[in-house]
Amino acid sequence: MTTKLNYHPDHAMLVEFAAGTLDTAASICVSAHLHFCEHCRAEVMSLNEVGAQLMAEAAPEAVDDSVLDSVMAAIDEDQPIKTVEIEQPTKAGFPFTVNKLISDAATTLTWKRLSASVDIARFKTGQKAYEVALHKICAGGKTPKHDHNGLEYTVVLKGSFSDERAVYREGDFLLRQPGDVHQPMGAQNGECICLSALAAPIKLSNPLGFLMKPWLRINPM
Repeated sequence: MTTKLNYHPDHAMLVEFAAGTLDTAASICVSAHLHFCEHCRAEVMSLNEVGAQLMAEAAPEAVDDSVLDSVMAAIDEDQPIKTVEIEQPTKAGFPFTVNKLISDAATTLTWKRLSASVDIARFKTGQKAYEVALHKICAGGKTPKHDHNGLEYTVVLKGSFSDERAVYREGDFLLRQPGDVHQPMGAQNGECICLSALAAPIKLSNPLGFLMKPWLRINPM
């Protein structure tokens, strides 16, 4: 899939992703973006090639037996291995990573109403730093105007939405930080579905926003 996009992860984030050091929630969002973005896929492949070359050229170092014993003990613990997914098979037009999350949550994934225009479906991702979820904005629907109490990663999976700054289309990758106040609105021609990872609940700008707090708590899992 080759789509010209306007919003991407920065180079430092792609370096961490390629190295396998980016945290789980951010990695899920970057992987979803790569499904849509040929440019970023090529950059990650290039970074992987550089990493492989550096490994091949690295001089071996002598280590004592205790280091080998500790490595073998860690292997024997059968701990889950963190993998980076950049494959592109589709189901319902979604990236591989999102399809995997949907498949894993097949019996528990449910949409819940956040507002008259927005529904949410939360995922279990095995980490506790971010809530990872799908957000669906109905055609022409508006979310409440809000700020952010923490980082928020967003990847547009279907349709488009806009705010006071720009229009965001399928595949666009957005990073919001505290102080980024905006009011997303879904396109008039169809619903918009986004993948998001939130480190903290949003902060509503409306003075009566406290009435919605019970619905805005995040649930990392």
